[in-house]
Amino acid sequence: MSNLASKLGKSYEAVKDQSKIKKITIEVGEVKFDLKVKIPLKKEMEEMLERISSPSEEKVDALYLKLSEGVRKALEDGGEEFLKAVNSEKETIIVEDKDIIVDGTSIRTVANFTAINENQVEEYFHLLQAENGEQITESYDDIVAEFPDVVIKEIITQIDSAIRPDYKTAKKN
Repeated sequence: MSNLASKLGKSYEAVKDQSKIKKITIEVGEVKFDLKVKIPLKKEMEEMLERISSPSEEKVDALYLKLSEGVRKALEDGGEEFLKAVNSEKETIIVEDKDIIVDGTSIRTVANFTAINENQVEEYFHLLQAENGEQITESYDDIVAEFPDVVIKEIITQIDSAIRPDYKTAKKN
């Protein structure tokens, strides 16, 4: 028992572990189901947010290659003449060393934001507590293979409100 826990007494010790888990209800259409979410400590939350917001270079590169595949193929097939034709009236496609910008949007930036979103889904799902107590460690690919996008978004929204309550929710408690 930590020094703080001993100062707070036996009643705190009895609820200490329960205060780190919160039940959330997910509603999808007519169906409702409950999930348990581990509430991270401040340090755990900071580390998790760092992992979410700093995707690995390899992940961003892989997503960039996937997202830019069609444009790169069109540029390779059409060559320099195709690029000149596309950009004849307005510079629509700009090819840089490690990026392609289409109509002002960097494909590498889109890949980075996609990686951040995938990291958030993984990290948030890892906060869920399995009914049998087993840790949930599934990858993003496993999660999207199991749940439709709308359900994933709802679960992420509910987990976010459980671990970072807004003013109204905090005031209720």
